[in-house]
Amino acid sequence: MFAGYLSVRETCEACQMAFEPLRSDDAPPYFTLFIVGHLVISLYLLLWPYMPLPDWAHALIWCGLTLVLSLVLLPFVKGGVMAIIFRTKAKG
Repeated sequence: MFAGYLSVRETCEACQMAFEPLRSDDAPPYFTLFIVGHLVISLYLLLWPYMPLPDWAHALIWCGLTLVLSLVLLPFVKGGVMAIIFRTKAKG
């Protein structure tokens, strides 16, 4: 489905289905930030009393975790959004 990190191929190599109608636009980044934000803030609030670190260390840990999770989840969320678009248009 993907030609690069987030770039979508024009057609499927196996079945020649066109991916152009499956435009996900701004939905994947929105859902990725929603998921990552809830995970990171929840972990921070749960672990903060047990991690006596200086503020700069907390910022480094939690910002780094946010960046890594966002970059890892974004392609999967984009594929999921495209699958949902395909399924809803196939039924409609």
